[in-house]
Amino acid sequence: MKNKLLVVMVLTMIITVNAASQTTPQKPVKTGNEWKMPADVFKRSEAYSNNLKIKLGLSDVQTKRVYDAYLANTKPVDEIQVLPGSDEEKKIKLKTNKAEFNETLKSILSPAQFDKYLKIMPAI
Repeated sequence: MKNKLLVVMVLTMIITVNAASQTTPQKPVKTGNEWKMPADVFKRSEAYSNNLKIKLGLSDVQTKRVYDAYLANTKPVDEIQVLPGSDEEKKIKLKTNKAEFNETLKSILSPAQFDKYLKIMPAI
């Protein structure tokens, strides 16, 4: 009986540890007027810029500028997501933010790269 109980306890601990170690995107934290950046924004920015580097053939300088632009854009996007309000209001604000971000990218990318970006954007 004790052996069965011990086995059940060990299995429960293993399942709990595995569930806790699952990686999920971190959510931003807003306390009062302060916004605390989640630790994964650097990974997200790097993944985004590297993805565009591969798909659009960006130079190293362009990749760095896209990384910086995406990193700067994470705060407004994350703040919109944690703001109180309806999903429709958030959707409108995110759409506006995306248009502004696209203008930033337009200044970084060549016209051909930007056209290709607009074509593949829904897939990204």
